[in-house]
Amino acid sequence: SNWTMIRPNAARSNHGTTSPSGPRSPSTRSNLSRRPVRRTKMTTVRFSFLATALVFVIVCLGFVSIYSMLYVTSGMDKPPPNRQFAQVPPTKAKEWIEQVRNQFLHRYGPDYADTLLQQGIQSFGSLDATALRMVEAAQENRPFVIAFSGYSITVGRGNFFNQSFPFVLEQVLEEPMRNILGIPLVVRNAAIGGIPSFPYGFCLEHFLGADPDVIGWDYSMNEGPRDSSVLEAFIRQATQQLQKRPMLIMLDRNIQRTKLLEEYTSSGYLQDAIAVSKKEVIDDKVFQQNPIAEGFQDWDEFGAPRQCPGRGSWHPKRQEHSMIGWLMAMYFLKALERAYELQQSNMQGDSPVQRKQADTSVAYRKPLSPKVPENDARVMEILYGHERGNGEYTMGGLSCRTSFLPATDNSKVLPSLAVSGFAEGELDIMIDRTDDHYKEGWVLDVSKVERDTKRKVERCGGLGYIDMKIALYGVPDSGKLRLWLPYEGSATFDESNATKWFENIILCEANEKRSDKACKLNRDLTVVVGGEEVSDIQDIKGAAEYLKRQTCVSLAIPENAEVTSLGSVRSTDGRPLSAPYKEKFGRDDNDMGLIVDLTAKSMVTRKDGACCISHVVWEQYS
Repeated sequence: SNWTMIRPNAARSNHGTTSPSGPRSPSTRSNLSRRPVRRTKMTTVRFSFLATALVFVIVCLGFVSIYSMLYVTSGMDKPPPNRQFAQVPPTKAKEWIEQVRNQFLHRYGPDYADTLLQQGIQSFGSLDATALRMVEAAQENRPFVIAFSGYSITVGRGNFFNQSFPFVLEQVLEEPMRNILGIPLVVRNAAIGGIPSFPYGFCLEHFLGADPDVIGWDYSMNEGPRDSSVLEAFIRQATQQLQKRPMLIMLDRNIQRTKLLEEYTSSGYLQDAIAVSKKEVIDDKVFQQNPIAEGFQDWDEFGAPRQCPGRGSWHPKRQEHSMIGWLMAMYFLKALERAYELQQSNMQGDSPVQRKQADTSVAYRKPLSPKVPENDARVMEILYGHERGNGEYTMGGLSCRTSFLPATDNSKVLPSLAVSGFAEGELDIMIDRTDDHYKEGWVLDVSKVERDTKRKVERCGGLGYIDMKIALYGVPDSGKLRLWLPYEGSATFDESNATKWFENIILCEANEKRSDKACKLNRDLTVVVGGEEVSDIQDIKGAAEYLKRQTCVSLAIPENAEVTSLGSVRSTDGRPLSAPYKEKFGRDDNDMGLIVDLTAKSMVTRKDGACCISHVVWEQYS
C-alpha cells in the first residue's frame, strides 16, 4: 500500500560477506603470512613477461577509450534503435493478433462477440492517430503508457485491485505489444474512490504522470446525466498539462458527452478517443444460452470475499470488469495491427501517415457544452481558458500540491509548501488523531469514514488498493498555517506586486460526507495572501461538487499583495528558515513565491468538522 510513504520505514541492516571458504581466523592469516616464498630465475622471467603484457593491454585500452570518446559517445544520449519491427515477419504478427481475437470470440461466444464489440465501443477521430502513438513509442524505444483516472468503479471496489478493468486491459495487451512492437505496456490505475473530475483534473500530472499516451475518464455518476461541461474542462486541462496530448478513454456512453468527443475530434482538439459501455449493452439472452459463454459465467459474483466492503449495486462485479477491459483491449489490438502495417510501409520506402505533433498550447473556441455552470470570470478562465481575441481560448499554466494517493510524484505534496504551523511527524495515517495532535498545528489526517473503511479493507488483506484521501486539517487551536507557493512559470518580472506574477489560487477540501456545520472554506477560514487578507472567496460550482457540496473555492489575489523570495520567508513567529528546511521547496533563495496564511475561525470544531485543505492549486503568468 502507498500508505507506507508516511509510515516509519522498517529498520534495515547491512550484512557483510565472507569468502567462499568462510571467514579466516587471525591464526590462519598469521600462518599464511609466515610461509616462505621461493623465487627462481624462471619466476623472474615469467613476472617480467606478464608485466610487459599488462602494460601493452592498458595502452591499447587507453586508445580504445579515446576513440570511443571522440567518435562513439556522441550518440549515447539516444536510446538504441528498436529493430523489433524488422524481426517480426507479417505472418507471425498476424498470428499473435489473431490469437487474441480468437480468445475474445471464445470468451464471449462466436455468435455474440462481434455484436458486443460493436455495441460496447464507440470510436472518435482516427485509428491511425492511436496506431502512430504506438509507432512513436516503438521508435523511441520506450513504454506505451495508459493511465486511468476515475472513482470507485475504476478502483475496482468489491473486487481485488488487480481485477479492475485497467489491469485486465494490461493482461490482454501486454504480450502482443511486446512481441510485435518490442516495447513494454505500462498501465496505471490512479483512480480514487468517491471523487469527481475536479480537483483531480487540476493535478493530472501528479496522479497520472507526465508521460501517458492514453488517459481514462470515469466520473459519470458524479457529473450529472445531461452534463458535458465538466468533461470538457477536464479535456482542456489534460491537453495543457500532459505533453503528449493523450488519447481519451471515456467509460460512459452518455449522449451529451459522446457528442462532445465527436466535436472535439472533428475540431482537432483531440486526435483520438473512445467511449466504452458497461453492462447496459448486454443482451439478457446471453445468460439463457446453454452453455453460457465463459465471459458471462458467474456474472453476479464480486471478486473479493463476501465479507469485504465495496459490494454496492453500482460497482461492477468481476466479470463486468473483465468485459470492460477486453472491449478496450480489442480497440488497441486493432490499433496495434495498424501500427505494424504503418511501420512496415515505412520500412519499404512508402510515406506513412504522420501523427500531428502536440502543440505547446491549444487554441480552443468558447466552451461547446450547451450548459456551463455559472461561475465567477476567474473560475471560468481556469476551467475553460483565457479568451485572447478572435474567439480563441488558451489554458493557463497550473501548479498543484496534494497528498491524495496514489501519486506518481511524491515530492509535490501538501507538506512541501508548509513554512510553519504544520504538525511535523511520522505518525501512521491509520492512527486516530487526538485533540492534542491538533493543538500542535495543522495535521495530516483522513476523515473518520475514510479511516474506518480502510480498516475494513485491511481486515480483508488490503485487496491491493492504493488510494487514500489524505489532507491537512485544522481548528482554531491549530493556529496559523503558513504556506509558500513557488512561482513556477518561465517569465521574470521586476515588480513585487503579486498580481503580476499570479492569476488565481484555488483551495479544495477532501471529498467526504460533511454536514453544513462543518468548516466551509468560503465562510470559516481566514485567508491572507501576500500580506493582505482575502475578501473575495468564491465557490467553484458544478466542476468540483461532491454530494451537492462545493469542495473548492477560488481566491481573488488582493491588489496590494506582494511576492516574497524564498530567502526572505519567515515563519509566523519571525524565524528564518534553515537551509535544510528550505530544500523541500526545491527552489533557490532568490526565487519568488507567494505567502498564504490560513487560520480556522473561532466557531470551527472537530466535532462539527475541522477545516480541511486537500489541494492547493495556483495559476501563474508565464
